[in-house]
Amino acid sequence: MKKLILLLALLATFTPLYAENSIAPTWTVDFDAVFDNREGSNRYTATRTFLFTSLAPEIGLRFGDACRIAGGVVWNQPVGSGWKNYHLEPTLYFRRDGAPAQSPWSFSMGMFPRRQLTEEMPGFLWSDSLAYHQRNIRGLLVQYRRPSGFAEAYVDWRGMQSRTQREAFNVVVHTRWHPRPGNPLFIGGYAMMNHFALQQDAPSDQHIIDNFVVNPYAGVNLGGRTPLDSLIVRAGPLLTIERNRADGNTWKTPVGAWVEACGEWRWLGLKNTFYTGGRQQPSYIPFRADLYQGEPFYQAKLYNRTDIYANVLRNRYVTLRAGLDFHVTPDAFTFYQRVILSVTLP
Repeated sequence: MKKLILLLALLATFTPLYAENSIAPTWTVDFDAVFDNREGSNRYTATRTFLFTSLAPEIGLRFGDACRIAGGVVWNQPVGSGWKNYHLEPTLYFRRDGAPAQSPWSFSMGMFPRRQLTEEMPGFLWSDSLAYHQRNIRGLLVQYRRPSGFAEAYVDWRGMQSRTQREAFNVVVHTRWHPRPGNPLFIGGYAMMNHFALQQDAPSDQHIIDNFVVNPYAGVNLGGRTPLDSLIVRAGPLLTIERNRADGNTWKTPVGAWVEACGEWRWLGLKNTFYTGGRQQPSYIPFRADLYQGEPFYQAKLYNRTDIYANVLRNRYVTLRAGLDFHVTPDAFTFYQRVILSVTLP
């Protein structure tokens, strides 16, 4: 830790010298402390307690007007384990930042933080548990941003083929567009291709799985039009198209309706997500999180999640949020109590 502090001090000292030559050192530090206690039914997710800290320092070089290379580490450390059970994950990437009024294109390649996404993925694509333990995208990200909307696509190479590991990667696209400036209506959608291939010298009973998820949506942004500080509602169909090649050319196509509403007033917030329809994640048993990155509750024909939270502290550097999350299906009720502290420097 002393070496890291010394290195950051040197970067701050020599930044003006490098800036004169259009090459400037950069640094960032992200810190999270998470308490997540889960109680109730373990039908879809284990009822356990997450209590850990995460430290993600980065150093790099900025050059030109918008380009940067950076490297660092993500250190996850469970509380109460001493130095045991920690997990280290590398961060190393190139980033080119665009500006909507000038160059709307941005690009990243390597192992880079998921916070570079325009917004978090919904629960059917990305679970809370993975958000805790997989902070980086491993691949590339392309983004196009304009005042009227955005589009972004990324490849997350989550498994390199070996004799013990299956090749696995996701291609995810998210777009949103406001047809008329100032109009609260918008349209958008998510699409994902999830490829779960074979390991080297795979046994004869191992087969490739092709998984696609599509969610076009329409919504309304009522911020400034109600007593609330913000209110966004969106809804659309949620469709999975999946083939386990062990079953030949048989495709499974569960489809349903998905609705999300999120509102905030001052420091209080409420977010509700509702799904009804066919059972998503049709091959969850036996592949589980190796294949699916979304919340396992979407296996149910009916699922409702309600998050009630308070932003106890929120400024440029620090966010402290406390919340209660209620997951309800016809055959399960699971209750989360969460406190999450996030610090971002500079």
